[in-house]
Amino acid sequence: MQGLSRLDLRSRDVGGHQPRTVSGIETPRTLDEVRALVRQATADKRRLYPISTGRNWGMGSAMPVTDDNLVVDLGGMNRVRSLDLEAGFAVIEPGVTQRQLAAVLRDTPWMLNVTASCADTSVIGNALERGDGCIRSRVHDVAGIEAVLADGSVVTTGGLDPAGRYHGRVAGPDLTQAFVQHNLGIVTAMAVSLVPRPSTIGLVHGRLPRDQAGVALGAVSRFLRDGNPATGLMRVRELSLVPEHGDWTLPHGADPSLFTVLGPLMGSDATVELAEGLLRKALVEVEGAEAVRVLDAAEVRADDPLYPRALMAQGIPTCRGIHNALGVTSCDQIDEGAMGFLVLLPLMPMHARRTEHILAALQTSVDAHTTALMVEWNLVGDHLANGVIQIFFDRAAPDAAYRAHQLRNDGNCVLRGHGCAIYRSDIDHAAADVWSETSTAGLGMLHRLKTALDPDGLLSPGRYGA
Repeated sequence: MQGLSRLDLRSRDVGGHQPRTVSGIETPRTLDEVRALVRQATADKRRLYPISTGRNWGMGSAMPVTDDNLVVDLGGMNRVRSLDLEAGFAVIEPGVTQRQLAAVLRDTPWMLNVTASCADTSVIGNALERGDGCIRSRVHDVAGIEAVLADGSVVTTGGLDPAGRYHGRVAGPDLTQAFVQHNLGIVTAMAVSLVPRPSTIGLVHGRLPRDQAGVALGAVSRFLRDGNPATGLMRVRELSLVPEHGDWTLPHGADPSLFTVLGPLMGSDATVELAEGLLRKALVEVEGAEAVRVLDAAEVRADDPLYPRALMAQGIPTCRGIHNALGVTSCDQIDEGAMGFLVLLPLMPMHARRTEHILAALQTSVDAHTTALMVEWNLVGDHLANGVIQIFFDRAAPDAAYRAHQLRNDGNCVLRGHGCAIYRSDIDHAAADVWSETSTAGLGMLHRLKTALDPDGLLSPGRYGA
């Protein structure tokens, strides 16, 4: 066991959240070791907080939601237990990273739905947090789970059997999604749904004038709602709001006068060509849309700024994008780097006029707190987008972290006022977000479920760090 001090935790959080105390850290490497740890914690009346790789940047990194937890670092559980290349499923443990699983899938008919974060983030951790990949929301990758409950027993869901074989959805109720963003058990394995590897991947990319953001978002939304073929996860991103005065920080290369349309088109050559034509038709009323390109992802050169995005569209994780943006050479430097950032994650409308109203309200908050932010819409469905709002600050400036957190709180209120619910929380707001977004009856049901499975509150609130 290794103790972690309050100072250690402060230095390991790029977001500058309130520091937590922990009672220690344990690093089990097998299912049996996790079970033994849970039973011992019950006897000792110690609360457990599991993490995977702890790279939940902008939302608290590896820090627990509450004080005085024993952190259970599952990074050493890193086996790919099975790989079904006929049906397209992998059964993996929490320490399996994007880099590791993508390497296993190389030269197979399947690829990983990778995120834009570090190659060494956990596949399970991000999926349990409802992160977004380059092809789809990662919640759709969660096929079934294995979890250790507070009494040390092991349950499996979704067609994942006790021997670690995945059969697909089977008869009877399925509690898989009950373990997503919840602390009912320590997830020790997951059946992950893989992505069929297409013959062609076209990377859509265009930088357009800032005043066209709402129009472009509406156009891309219509394109997707029309059921067009071959689309992965389309994004409207890199829209920066900066204050009228004062010192503020943005990642390298950010241009507040522009935003980006980005995403993969996937399938045969003919399918990708058809999808490109339909997308261009949808964007015809967007000024500057002629700048939108569709590149063959496999032919993007390593010296092209789009190279990291081209890799990710092909199911190859990379850290190059995040390194370039934050000015670091290693992901190990992010939690102690010069640039801090917070993440605010609301569900966002896909309507042009409502979008512009929300941006105008956020601009007022940006001006009030003299802190910049960057907005992204991940178009994960036909109805709403997963918003990603990153708030940047200079960690060396005396009050920059405070202003960033104030902007985060103010932005939360602004978004709620415009009907935008939070879909994923940081460690400082986890409890408040659940209470505000869940009905009284829903909260009662969650309480009954938690009490039945963990009557002593052994497993602390919160989820894995990615």
